[in-house]
Amino acid sequence: MERAYGETMGDYFAEQQAALQIRSAALDHHVAVTHMRYDGPGTGFTDPVPPQPALLMAVQLKPLLKHNLWVDGKDMRVKPYPAGALTMMDLQASPMANLASSYNCVQLYFARGALDALSEAEGVARFGEIPLINGGEDTILAHLAQMAVFAVSHVGPATPLFLEAMALSVHRHLLKQYFGRAPASTAVRGGLAGWQERRVKEYIEAHLHAGIGLLALAEQAQLSPSQFGRAFKASVGITPHQWIISRRLARARALIAQPHLSLAEVARLCGFADPSHLAREFRKSEGVSASAWRKAFAING
Repeated sequence: MERAYGETMGDYFAEQQAALQIRSAALDHHVAVTHMRYDGPGTGFTDPVPPQPALLMAVQLKPLLKHNLWVDGKDMRVKPYPAGALTMMDLQASPMANLASSYNCVQLYFARGALDALSEAEGVARFGEIPLINGGEDTILAHLAQMAVFAVSHVGPATPLFLEAMALSVHRHLLKQYFGRAPASTAVRGGLAGWQERRVKEYIEAHLHAGIGLLALAEQAQLSPSQFGRAFKASVGITPHQWIISRRLARARALIAQPHLSLAEVARLCGFADPSHLAREFRKSEGVSASAWRKAFAING
């Protein structure tokens, strides 16, 4: 697949959309979170999605009052979906829809390769046949979908670390709820060993400018991702995401003091998604804007 599935949503659904994706190198970019929204009277028939080995889930954020759905050419005779309704299907089935009313939903795409990578990282067997769920109720996935909407908004933590943590939560839930298997144990005795904590922190410092993922951090500690998150917090007292933000802010404070660097350059060198991401985190930490902090530093020396 040359492009993340979320980037091609407009090809199959509507041109008017709020489609933002988060990418993970560890998952080979084969996971996409897409917020789909259309406030008009509907966008009509979608093009058939080309068959591909992947799982697609959609959680409705508002009621979908009028639509039709075909899977493998079969009319599913759907009823209106309430807010929170879940649709899950294997994209080998070439789904097609007629969207005859406004819609607002989150779509989660997992290529088989991404599901297999998560299973391998967690030390569990790969998923079997993906069940078809048409308008079902799943409060856990509905909650994760709400988190996803925030993550891909202009104020959200749209980072590889967040994406992989969310993907792992979805994976564990699917494993238990729909595939009848217990997820791998997340129990750990105490926190990280000294060598594990040191190795993880060194990796973070060396990669602050880049996207840092949960799977890569867990690999440094030679733990499963689920075990790593708990062990790191037990040792450090905060989550990996909070630690990474704190280290990026420490680097940002040093770089902001250098007047020849623009704030956009500082954001890039520190691994923030964009200057606005740096601005939000800096103000949250320091209580003033980055530009005001720079001026104060210049005055006080």
